Amino acid sequence: MKNQQMNSIALFIMGKKGLACLETMLNCISVELKFVIYATDKNVEKDYADEIIALCNKHNVLCYNRNSFDETLLNSVSYYIAISWRWLIKSDLEKLIVFHDSILPKYRGFNPLVTALINGDEEIGVTAIFANKEFDNGAILGTEKTPISYPIKISEAIDIISVCYQDLVMKIGKEIANNTLVATPQDENQATFSLWRDEEDYYIDWSLDALVLERTINALGFPYGGARSKMDDKIIILDEVKALNDVKIENRTSGKILFLDNNQPTIVCGNGLIKIEKAHYLENGEEVNFKKFRTRLK
Repeated sequence: MKNQQMNSIALFIMGKKGLACLETMLNCISVELKFVIYATDKNVEKDYADEIIALCNKHNVLCYNRNSFDETLLNSVSYYIAISWRWLIKSDLEKLIVFHDSILPKYRGFNPLVTALINGDEEIGVTAIFANKEFDNGAILGTEKTPISYPIKISEAIDIISVCYQDLVMKIGKEIANNTLVATPQDENQATFSLWRDEEDYYIDWSLDALVLERTINALGFPYGGARSKMDDKIIILDEVKALNDVKIENRTSGKILFLDNNQPTIVCGNGLIKIEKAHYLENGEEVNFKKFRTRLK
């Protein structure tokens, strides 16, 4: 006999990962997607809001901007799932499922994927939890993870982890449909935290290890604003870099150009060297032409 009371969900989504999960849920016939709430993000170069709206319109799914959404509509759905969402959802916490960008309980908090890449983690993943009033410590409903290798840019990592998101949202969708969700408490002894980041965190500390800097620069690129440094009172964005083996420098000073070859400077780091293969100015987007050998990056 056909179930007349099919469980339903609403999605709170942003960004490429949110778009990927929307595509997956539109193909999940076991649970009804009643509506989507999206948001724009001025802190990234591309927020995928237009693509989310277009996909909803294509499939005749109701779509609301977060600024105009009536939260009383949530009373009509079984569960709501938040993916890449940054704002408080005033709702029944027992119905709110949050997708977090890490393998919890590791990296509770902010920008966990960026932190994982900077730290050189060998695997990345996503965890679905029931929301609660604490800091990302809700009971775990499921985890998907995948190995990665370095060097890797944040855009590539997002593509890779988006598949994890799709696999997990399909799993959660089926469990909602079948009323088989199982939640497991997190191990508090294994919990770590990832701090919030702001504009100052885009600036490079050249006293760090070259491999750490290579990972950091790659982790801050598109769709984020890009790792940056000051040169001759101007701000440059570092687009393409490569960590190099160290040489013996008797009077080591981090941030100075050591070699300059074909407009590609090699910068002294706290340990090791970084070769800047491509950079552009923040102010006008023009490519940086490194002409002066006696140059210090700050």
